[in-house]
This record gives sequence, structure tokens and C-alpha cells, in this order.
Amino acid sequence: MDIDRRRVLIGAVGAALAGSLGGADAGPSSPPPDIPDAGRWHPLTQSLIERARRIGGVCGAPDRAMVEWTIRQFADASGYAEPLVIKWMDTSTDAFDRLSRLGLDALLDMGTTGFWRRPQPPVPSDEWTFDRTFEVRVVANELLGVDEQDRLLMAPKLRAKAQAISANLSDEEVFRVRAVSSQIGWLETLMADAAAQAVFNVELLLSAGASEGSVAIDHQLKVFESYERGLLATWETADALICVPRYI
Repeated sequence: MDIDRRRVLIGAVGAALAGSLGGADAGPSSPPPDIPDAGRWHPLTQSLIERARRIGGVCGAPDRAMVEWTIRQFADASGYAEPLVIKWMDTSTDAFDRLSRLGLDALLDMGTTGFWRRPQPPVPSDEWTFDRTFEVRVVANELLGVDEQDRLLMAPKLRAKAQAISANLSDEEVFRVRAVSSQIGWLETLMADAAAQAVFNVELLLSAGASEGSVAIDHQLKVFESYERGLLATWETADALICVPRYI
């Protein structure tokens, strides 16, 4: 299946969402939008899309205790061997600044993310099933605000680069600042993106014959619930899982 066809699908779904979301003026007090053609998906997937639809309409501070409980459940079900240390920071900028102070060598030693990752379900071979499941991912992206949340995590990286350039640092020092930012990116998981992927994975798994009560489905639901309950992002370090709340 060629890329152009997928872009057409993205455009069509985006246009449908633009109509149902009511444009960019829709705010937290606006009624949750309707989702076009949701009936073609599995009922469990539909319920996740409905929950995603309502996430942006709730305001308040996240329940950190409930988020931690969900994370620990996920870790236990994943066979996480070490005692999980969770360290909360108030903003993504706080997390970035803390990690930056560790230095590039220490960051490189930490490798990359692995806590939230699971084997990817097989991509369906027939076009109709692929289009249906791919549309789920596009809709989930829009409803969960993946692009907006991603900009929150990019902001401190762009700030660090701009400050290095404005301070007239050498090319080598600017490169090192960019390398630190890049490695921090390898340690982070944007939970809006992980939640959108979880919705997509649920539809893939169910299309492939998985049961709603399977371990694979349960893993995906816990990823979604972590974002739903107020987790913006995590960074996997040598001594802790750094968590930043999403003020919902």
C-alpha cells in the first residue's frame, strides 16, 4: 500500500474530525465531539475512542496516587524485576533540566526507552482491515492531542539550543547541547502518543483474534489509563522513572 493512499486517508479523517470537533475554538467547556463512523470498530476500541473524546473536557489536577498505582500494575504484569522508583517532577522543563545536568556520557549509558514497549501486533495484510485500524490511530491522535503534547516536550530542547547559540558557544559546545537534548528524547515517552498507539494496538489485536481479557489487551489498556489518569510523560533513567503530570 503506497504512502500517498495513506495520506489521502489521513486527510479524509482529519477533515471529518475538523467538522465534528467544531474547529480550533473548541475549549474545555465545549461538549465532547461526535466521532464519525465509529461503529465499524470493535466495541472495546469504540469505548476507548469515547474515553479519548472526553479526556480534553475534564479540568483539574491529576490523581498522582492513582497514576502510580496504574504504573506499578503495568510493571508487575510486565514482570519488571527491580523495585520501581517513581520520581515526580512538576513540568517537562524541570525533567529536562534535571537530566541535562547529568551530562552526555551518563545519558548515553542509560540507553533508550523500554518500560512501555511491547511487541507490536501484526499489521493486517488486507487493505480494508488496514484502513479501518489506521483510521483508529489518526482519530486517537487528534482526540488525545498528540501534536500539542509533543510541542510541550520539544519546548525545553529548543530553548536549550537557542540559549547555546545566543551565548556564542563554540560549534562543538552547541553540538554537545544538541546531543544532550537528543539523548533525553531517547529516554522519554510521550503518553498521549503511547495512548493513541494503545488504541490502535487494541483494534489490531482484536482484529487478529485476541480476546478482550488477554494479557496483551490488558497491557494496552494500562498504557491508555496512565495517560487518562493524568500522566503527561516519563523518562527512564538509571535510578528512577521520572514522571510529569498532565494537568487535566
